[in-house]
Amino acid sequence: MSRMQGAGPVQINRVQRYGLFLTLVWTLLIMILMYLNYRDHEKEILILGRMQCLAFFEKDLLYRRWASRHGGVYVPATETTQPNPYLSHIPERDITTPSGRQLTLMNPAYMTRQVFEMAEEKEGAGRGHITSLNPIRPENAPDPWETGALQAFANGAKEISQVSDINGKPYHRYMKPLFVEKSCLKCHSAQGYHEGDLRGGISVSVPLEPFIAIKRTELQADYLRFAVIWLLGLGGIGFGTLRLKRLTAVIVERTVELEQQVEERKTTQEALEEQAVLLEEEIAERQKTEKEMELFISLINSSADIMVIADPNGCFKKVNPACTRVLGYGAEEMLTKPFIDFVHPDDRQATLDEMTRQMQCGHTINFENRYLCKDGSVRYLSWHASFIAAEGITCATARDVTERKQLEEQLLQSQKMEAVGQLAGGVAHDFNNILSVIMGYAGMLKLATNLDEPQQERVDHILSAAEKAAELSRGLLAFSRKQQLATRTVNLNDMVRNLEKFLIRVIGEDVKLQPITHKINLPVAIDTGQIEQALINLATNARDAMPHGGTLTIETSAQDLDASFAHVRGYGRPGRYAVITVTDTGSGINEEIQPKIFEPFFTTKEVGKGTGLGLAIVYGIIKQHNGFIQLSSEPDKGTTFRIYLPLLDNEELAQQEPPTQPAPAGGNENILVVEDDPAVRQLTAMLLEEYGYHVIRAEDGKEAVSQFIANRESIDLILMDMIMPGQSGQAAAEEIRQLKPEARILFTSGYTADFISSKGIDEGSIELLMKPVHPLELLRKVREILDRPV
Repeated sequence: MSRMQGAGPVQINRVQRYGLFLTLVWTLLIMILMYLNYRDHEKEILILGRMQCLAFFEKDLLYRRWASRHGGVYVPATETTQPNPYLSHIPERDITTPSGRQLTLMNPAYMTRQVFEMAEEKEGAGRGHITSLNPIRPENAPDPWETGALQAFANGAKEISQVSDINGKPYHRYMKPLFVEKSCLKCHSAQGYHEGDLRGGISVSVPLEPFIAIKRTELQADYLRFAVIWLLGLGGIGFGTLRLKRLTAVIVERTVELEQQVEERKTTQEALEEQAVLLEEEIAERQKTEKEMELFISLINSSADIMVIADPNGCFKKVNPACTRVLGYGAEEMLTKPFIDFVHPDDRQATLDEMTRQMQCGHTINFENRYLCKDGSVRYLSWHASFIAAEGITCATARDVTERKQLEEQLLQSQKMEAVGQLAGGVAHDFNNILSVIMGYAGMLKLATNLDEPQQERVDHILSAAEKAAELSRGLLAFSRKQQLATRTVNLNDMVRNLEKFLIRVIGEDVKLQPITHKINLPVAIDTGQIEQALINLATNARDAMPHGGTLTIETSAQDLDASFAHVRGYGRPGRYAVITVTDTGSGINEEIQPKIFEPFFTTKEVGKGTGLGLAIVYGIIKQHNGFIQLSSEPDKGTTFRIYLPLLDNEELAQQEPPTQPAPAGGNENILVVEDDPAVRQLTAMLLEEYGYHVIRAEDGKEAVSQFIANRESIDLILMDMIMPGQSGQAAAEEIRQLKPEARILFTSGYTADFISSKGIDEGSIELLMKPVHPLELLRKVREILDRPV
């Protein structure tokens, strides 16, 4: 028996021991993963409980603060809602309505307590409790946990959050302090409290059993998956061990055969001499191959595409100059680390999966991933890789497609912004008609002389709300870049200074406003209302990012941009710009969400606290002014927005204040009012009639022509909607002017300027008022046209 024949069983036993060791390691790994999974589920239960507590608390706090700011509310006195004896010192605690109904004052704490009691009637719902160390009512006395929390608040704690048992069941409990506000003194001043004193707190308790039940079900499913994976792994290890044992036996058998062949070759020297001749011929062939290889290597080194060779351990064995040139690393650096270290962290797992799939199937694969350059930048690479099983290596080529990716992303962003812009412009007509009715009737009430002061104040509130809605409409149209701008040349420094007082009220007292204006004038052609709206939106976001106070800096400057600026960033044009820099010291914005910050309906705020339109409207306003906006931010270090507006040369600055408009005058002329919206038609007719005019009404273009024919000589002015179903205002106007070329026509429209232009209408050739139209503006325009000579 040869030496290899004796070593065969030993090697087979060694393979079996390796298989047993792998089995133990695999089992231990599965157990560790199961334990980590269990720990993750426990953490998720606590996180869900805390999130639910915070949601309940914020709702309860806002509910109570609303009631507190209104000094409480009056409700009918019932058996369950008795007059509060603790409010007996308030003279107007009990009142009687004109109809004889008895009402009693319910203070915010009383209301909050009753709401909490209603919530406790629902099994499994979160519990709330308003409490104090010095309660007025025994129902508000704290339990032991709440007592400890209130004592902690007295020592300066901001909030208390803890898992605790209630009636033997686990609850996540959360509590924050309540401080005496000015509106609270109406009920609590008699107890000796002052504004800012610690009054007590609101606690929220959320049961954890529903979350535990959900996570228990998920955990059971996870354990089942782990068991399946464990069994599959054991099967793989067993199959591999058996296969290796068979291969070992084959190797031993082949080795024995080789030993026999060596013995035979010793006796065949002549055959070896013939092999030597063949070897010399093979050497000559290899020398020829080496020369060809040198030419091939020269081709690889001069290629613009990346070419690499990687070993099975995931390390580069060879890289060509294009690879070092694109990524910025030296060849030595790239050969000392696994190639996965150079891949972007978000793409590493996908890259490893692709490489594993390639080695398993043996085919050539194509994929894309991101690589980290030495200077910190990121490059997109498109790979073409092949695995050579005989050599155990992977050969791959890659092309830098970063610029193509950037162009694709810019195109996608442009398409999304255009789609939402079309939506915003599409609702303008109906929305502006509704606002015309609201503003019209409110304006008529404002002009009435028989209203007392409280009624006048209510009308002012209606007009203010309608103006805000109109501003929102204009902002949406600015976002869609379909709103006609009322531009004039102004000094950007003056505009910022004039806006300062208003911004101070917007950001609050705990945020310091620091305006810095450029030392020379910055003339720009802008719609001041739109640019001011953009700055107010940025200031509002900055205030929300600094809940504990900070500094908001608004600085103006001038900057010259060259072609390289636009090439690097992918936007902007070379030229001279006025720059508004808005900087806050707030929480900042994470890098991964910065590319989405100007997208419509994208917001980082909590649900109910942001529409996601603020920055999108800012983006649209700046784009409509042929400018652009730039963002730079770091978490916990603040945020900076830079607005670039084209700077004018040697332009005379316009007056900042518009001329005062005279009060409208009435008349007794005959006016034909053509409007397809019944509410707008009724409002317009009433307004004109109140100022003495005689009104003839028509609901579309066809009826307008008929009414004009019937009253041709008596109609002095036609007030007509531009776009109507059936026959439009423009078509009706053409027929009327064929009958009477000198007819006076004033158009109105709630559609956007680009929509009107798409109908082939030149705005400069007609008299046009854009909806919503303020009543005074309509009356002035009507009087102006009627007073013109025919």
